[in-house]
Amino acid sequence: MQILNTIDLGRKISKSLLHENGNTALILFDGSSEFAILNILHDELALAYYHKFDFAILDACFSGENYIWFALDGAINMEWSIDTRTISRTCGEVVNNNLAPHLKGYSCIRVIASRNLLIAANAGSFKIEFYHLDSLSKLDNADALCEVYTKNIIIHPNEQIIAVQVTESEDSGHIRFYQIKDVSIRLYKKYIFTLFSPSSCRFSEHGDQFITTGGFPPFSYQANRFPSLEFVNEFTDDEGLTLPTPWGNIRGITFYNDFLISSSKLIVPYYDGHLKYIELETGKIIKSIKCCHSLCNSLTRSQNAQLLLCSSLAGEVVLIRNDDLDFSTTSDTIILKDTDTTTNLLVPLAELEEYCSTLDDPVPIIKIVT
Repeated sequence: MQILNTIDLGRKISKSLLHENGNTALILFDGSSEFAILNILHDELALAYYHKFDFAILDACFSGENYIWFALDGAINMEWSIDTRTISRTCGEVVNNNLAPHLKGYSCIRVIASRNLLIAANAGSFKIEFYHLDSLSKLDNADALCEVYTKNIIIHPNEQIIAVQVTESEDSGHIRFYQIKDVSIRLYKKYIFTLFSPSSCRFSEHGDQFITTGGFPPFSYQANRFPSLEFVNEFTDDEGLTLPTPWGNIRGITFYNDFLISSSKLIVPYYDGHLKYIELETGKIIKSIKCCHSLCNSLTRSQNAQLLLCSSLAGEVVLIRNDDLDFSTTSDTIILKDTDTTTNLLVPLAELEEYCSTLDDPVPIIKIVT
């Protein structure tokens, strides 16, 4: 890896996103209604502009070449035109929740362009909502119960399955799975439960495993097979316990937001300012690259994976040239049998089969000295 350029935005970053074309980056600030757009030209980062909404930004995603969808605390979803710097469309409804009056608006959002879908988590109703991306009309009878705060929506490589990650507390969380077939949504009758606070999740490159990371502290990750959800292993790095408080950010309990998977290796932005290469199956750190001067908390890549973007809690944004990691995707379809799903999207967790770590203690993450 080669560090190409660094820009310091001077404020606490919660998440950074790199457009798949590698030309534009979106930076979200913790607890803030303001975001930044960076342009990337000739391997350099340049601030294009800042913009401030009236509500705190909880999540965002790119949509096409020139648009961003924002999930806002206390407001409906907003589509932003990068070029015209205006709100182009809106959708959704702010709902006051009787059990948690402070939760309203939307907590996370994703676009699946190939399926003409906009998916957003309503923090007030504790439901996942599905919209036709072109018309923004809501899919009939497709709202899905998620019980508590939803932090992430993760898309399977075949774009026919999504995972919804819920952060419940500093000690636990769960992930539900849904199958998208034509315009119908089906709930997988099994779910993953974690014994640490989950902050980020991802399907493996070929979609046959599901990895969950998090920790409050220390850094932990868990691997489950997919679609069986059978538990594989859980790893933890106890050295993170020595980090000073406060922990966490507005998007959930922990600060960890992203990681990448390359050829059975996790590429993780770490609390010591490094990017760590961790063997997925063994928990061994096989390589460490200094990236930021403070805690790294977000990592993303361009579609061709030639560029990576890493950000830190202190405000650094680092552009990296990737020359040693291979990323692959697959179009193979994982088909879930009808008996494994249900059309009742409001089923509570008590009626679903739980898959959880079977270990008394997770396996320690090992640092290999080179």
